[in-house]
Amino acid sequence: MSAVSVLLGGAVYGIPVERVERILRPPAVSRVPFAPRDVLGIAQVGGVMMAVLDLGTRLRGAPAGEPGRLLVVSRGRGTEPVGLRVDAVGGLVDTEGHVAAPPDEAEAALPPGWLTGTVETADGRRVALLDVERVLEGGQA
Repeated sequence: MSAVSVLLGGAVYGIPVERVERILRPPAVSRVPFAPRDVLGIAQVGGVMMAVLDLGTRLRGAPAGEPGRLLVVSRGRGTEPVGLRVDAVGGLVDTEGHVAAPPDEAEAALPPGWLTGTVETADGRRVALLDVERVLEGGQA
């Protein structure tokens, strides 16, 4: 299995590659009145309207940098995709046989269950693997 690494501030997170449908420049987003702080609004991507969330705000309380990137991720069968805004995309990370339990300090920084584990890359960077479904269901960290 592989994950797409995304950068938010100085942290690196991994999103399962099978959940990522597209990676693109952020499109124009229409604000939604009274939406939570991490909901940027809605956008049309490839003819589909979708919610766009700022993953930086959701995970770390600080918005993703400009211009950033947008990952279109699937939530599961029968649901519309969601756009996740991030600072940058780092590439693919091989997780096969290399996943360790999430460190306690990472678990303390995010709600329980949002991380499925960590992986160390060849260059020594630690990637925190996200449970996309729980991150999308949950409120702000």
